[in-house]
Amino acid sequence: MMARFEDRESGDEFDVPLADAWGKEYSKKQYARARALQRQMSGGKRPSGGEAEPAWDDPVTVMLTLTASSVPDGDRLPPVEQMDAIHDAFSYGGVRDTLRNVMEYHLDLDSEQWGYWLQAEPHGMGTAADPEKDAGLNACYTHIHVGVYFDGAGFGDLRPVASEFERVIDKHLEVCDPAGWSAHDYDAIDDYLQEDDGCISMNADVGNLGSYLAAYMGGYTEDLLDKPIEYIAWGAVYWSAARQRTTRSQTVNQAIRADRCEQRAENEESGQVDAHGERIRWDDGRGADVVCSSCGSPWTVDQDQLDGLPETEPALDDDLRWAADAAAPAPEPDPDRSLAERWPSADSAWAYGESPRKSLIRERVQDYLDVHGRNVSLPSMLAHLNIDPAHKEFVGEILDGETEPDSEAFDRRSTETAFGYELKAIVDADGNEHQPGGGGVDMVSLELPIKNIIQKTRLSNDLVQGEVFRDARTEVASHDPITIANGFVRDGITDPTVVDRLLIVEDYHVSNPTMDRDERRSCMVHPNSK
Repeated sequence: MMARFEDRESGDEFDVPLADAWGKEYSKKQYARARALQRQMSGGKRPSGGEAEPAWDDPVTVMLTLTASSVPDGDRLPPVEQMDAIHDAFSYGGVRDTLRNVMEYHLDLDSEQWGYWLQAEPHGMGTAADPEKDAGLNACYTHIHVGVYFDGAGFGDLRPVASEFERVIDKHLEVCDPAGWSAHDYDAIDDYLQEDDGCISMNADVGNLGSYLAAYMGGYTEDLLDKPIEYIAWGAVYWSAARQRTTRSQTVNQAIRADRCEQRAENEESGQVDAHGERIRWDDGRGADVVCSSCGSPWTVDQDQLDGLPETEPALDDDLRWAADAAAPAPEPDPDRSLAERWPSADSAWAYGESPRKSLIRERVQDYLDVHGRNVSLPSMLAHLNIDPAHKEFVGEILDGETEPDSEAFDRRSTETAFGYELKAIVDADGNEHQPGGGGVDMVSLELPIKNIIQKTRLSNDLVQGEVFRDARTEVASHDPITIANGFVRDGITDPTVVDRLLIVEDYHVSNPTMDRDERRSCMVHPNSK
């Protein structure tokens, strides 16, 4: 499959090969990552020629298999629901946390002494090549393999260690509703250290971790459409649900990244001269503090080399600089500069509205005019509403009929030269062109715009006598929130924040001295006006 691009300047077209997580190139990359992990854990020669020093004295692999029934109650479960139940149990239901407790509490390992690699696979692949065998009810449904790697140097007999992983199986059965005991019966396993197809299998001597993982995790090298129909059907489920089939723990990813860093240092064409960990830096993010400067991985990097972030300047200088900046007056805004001049880095922008103080004055003046009419002088209006004379020009504009705040916009995109490239088509193996974006899953918002606006603005509040909703743009007033919300949606305004800013709630009782209410209800006042 190819992506066809067009040069916007010259009009020339060219094709770029596409690779995704379902092709043989991705499978080869996964195999290479598994070999890299093996080299970092137990040593070995890198493809670039160097020899990897083992980070662990005695690497051990445990393979856990977690699944769920497709007919848990006798009725067929949709494939997506069965898949979600397994993944959610591991990621959110506590199975992964139980695995961490087993490794770091029960086995007393540090976080850098173990890691996991999760891979989802379809049921029925073992019998797909033999038409005489029945793949069973779970054919095309999901199960996951969780490869757990740790340094077993501190353990004598590994059998009691393997028994600790029964806690992970028990947790999966507890939180994954479609999961049953028959597929996770670890009591039926005679010896966890013997090769077995049960839910727990420990291997203390993996000569080729890549091949070992491939045997468990579907190491297929053919193109997607050349794979068994069971795999294609299962892949369609993952593609439609946008689910991730592979996840690795932070420790595993750090080891793989470190191996790549070593290979880049050994390759003259890469431009990298420092081996992994030769130059280090402080990382104040999550995880380890001291990492390799070249790849960002802390794998095998001594964490005692740095005590903290280096101070580039004395603290006193920082304090003096802060004091000087704090004492400097803020620049005065230039009202004569256009919005485009004030925001030179923006491609386009639109400014609408006014300060909260002016908005409040505008509402009070409009309320007064609606009740008493427009036959009123500017001095009388200022005196009656107790408005600061500094705003007399603004109030005068309202009395002259200017009811809309100023707006300003600019768009530089239409004047820019069309450089760069544009994706024109996706070309399949037969040379047929398809419109880009025409495949896969289209994700759409389930929020109905009118309902969303009503729920998230002052339109959600019930009106009382004397109150009415008004659209500040159109001056349309109504007691029906749906009518007001529909007016905004019809004009393409669906952001509740913008709608609430343009929404006026008029209260005629506040402006009428004969009524009991002398101020607007707080629920009807915009937050910026309070």
